[in-house]
Amino acid sequence: MDEDIFEVKKWIQFAQEDYNSAIARAKAVGNPYSPRQVCYDCQQSAEKILKAYTIAKDGARNKEHRLDVLLISCRQYSNDFDVLGVACSTLNEHITKSRYPSDKDITVEDMNDALKCAGDILEFTKSKLAEMGFGTM
Repeated sequence: MDEDIFEVKKWIQFAQEDYNSAIARAKAVGNPYSPRQVCYDCQQSAEKILKAYTIAKDGARNKEHRLDVLLISCRQYSNDFDVLGVACSTLNEHITKSRYPSDKDITVEDMNDALKCAGDILEFTKSKLAEMGFGTM
C-alpha cells in the first residue's frame, strides 16, 4: 500500500512537471519550441494525472496512452469525470497531429487550446486525488 501511495505521488509530480514545461515552452522569449512540443507536453500531463487517479483507486498500472480510454477507467469510479470528455478528445486530436509529420500543422491557437485542456484535466483530477488524501502538489 505504501508503494502505491509513493507511486501516485510520483505520477502527480510528473504530470505537474509536464504541464509546467508546456507553460514554460509556450512563454519562452523567442520561443525555440514549436507549438507541437507544447501540445505533446500537455497530452503527457493529462495522461499521467489520469493514470495517477486510477492507481490511487485500484492500483492498476494502465499502459494506455489515449486519453478517452483512460477517462473511461476514471469514470468507473466517478461520473464527475464526464466533464473532462471534450478536453480529453481535444488533446487526443492535438497529439495525433503533433506526433508525426502531416499536412495538418499545430497552430498557436491549438497550443493555447491544449494548455487550457491540460490545465483543466490536471486541476480537476488533482482535486479528486486531494479528496482521497493525496493533497495538492
